[in-house]
Amino acid sequence: MNEFKIIQESIKKGDFQNSLKNLESIYNKNNNNLDCIFLLGNIYYKLNEPKNSLFYYKKYNQLNPNNILVLLNIGMIFQNLGKFDDAKKIYSKIININPNVVRAYYGLFSLDENYVNEDVLKKLIFLNSKKEISLFDKSLINLIISKYYKKINNITKEIEYLNQSHKQSYDSNLNYNRQSDFYYNEIIPKFFNKIKFTEKNDEFNKYTKSNIIFIIGLPRSGSTFVESLLAQSSNNIKSVGEFHAVNMSIFDQIAEKIYSPNFDFNSFEFELDLGLFLNSLKKKYTFSNNHIILDKSLENFFNIELILKIFPNAKFLHTFRNYDDSVIAIYQSMLSELSWSHNIESIKKYINTYKNVIGFFKTKYPKNIIDIDIQQLTNSTELEAEKIFKFCNLIWNNKYLNFSNKKNFFSKTLSFKQIRSKIDKYDDNKYKKYYNLI
Repeated sequence: MNEFKIIQESIKKGDFQNSLKNLESIYNKNNNNLDCIFLLGNIYYKLNEPKNSLFYYKKYNQLNPNNILVLLNIGMIFQNLGKFDDAKKIYSKIININPNVVRAYYGLFSLDENYVNEDVLKKLIFLNSKKEISLFDKSLINLIISKYYKKINNITKEIEYLNQSHKQSYDSNLNYNRQSDFYYNEIIPKFFNKIKFTEKNDEFNKYTKSNIIFIIGLPRSGSTFVESLLAQSSNNIKSVGEFHAVNMSIFDQIAEKIYSPNFDFNSFEFELDLGLFLNSLKKKYTFSNNHIILDKSLENFFNIELILKIFPNAKFLHTFRNYDDSVIAIYQSMLSELSWSHNIESIKKYINTYKNVIGFFKTKYPKNIIDIDIQQLTNSTELEAEKIFKFCNLIWNNKYLNFSNKKNFFSKTLSFKQIRSKIDKYDDNKYKKYYNLI
């Protein structure tokens, strides 16, 4: 295995800090090494540092023009930074180079839902018929087609294509999704409040006062809006986005046990070595006294007790909305990495587990958790935002509601457009016509 494959494996495992050091060392010796340049672009993207990521991807493109994967990554960065015209140019360029690149059509559609007219629809249907188009790309095509039918108010066709899109997305990464389902359906509901922890060691004293804020809850619940308020403030907050550092550090210790062919529920104990866990976190987060870490990995409501074992002053911002609306909003989205999001029953099951877990921890740790109702936040934004800042011991200023400040906010979520628009009041009727699905 060559050095770049080893580094790639380290990045997959979440060892971002050591991987970055190794890549920078290689780059300093040879700043034209394409493998190194690509991985630097990749790792800075994961670390939520778009300027550095863009620098390396652009350099790769200069040395080796028109690499489709690199162009797609550049387009995504522009899109997530709110530079929509630049992103459109990149995606259009990709289609000119190769009209079979589905993700470029999806990028243009994400930027402008009116992009899909009858001519584009015909192209997508033609692409969908090609054998060489991957199953995941077919899922994107069917998602776009479903949105086209949504736009013309043909709910039957919309749901037909949406169902097909979800099935293809799930099947395109079947082994991962089955393992994820097992964890969220079988392990977490039974063991979230029965985890056994080892004693802390002396090194914990260096980190117990670290300032970390976690945004938790369900997708499509206003979490990105809350993140943008905090990250664009003058409180020296570094958002790492949906980083999943805590979950990855848990899996470092338990994955081999729970995914063993000989796994036995009766003998399994959910044990975590806090020293190993902290060492794993240090490979992912950049701890500093100069900034507050903001982590928007929503699944961390499962991990509240574990987090508080290491960071007793951690704050949890729990965003939520009407649960029936949540089911529909999640299903109408493409959250491909969330195994439970691909059918209505799985979503409902996950939400029931979530309600049980968050209810338990809100009772046990009321001082560390604040509820943020997206309806209240959109109806009384300044009042509710000020409460959030007070809870986090941060200084509030109503200029944080100025959306021109969000021009350079980096969001990898589906809300990348919405957070740059004027705040709309919560629409109680938006999803009611879909309630029969529930």
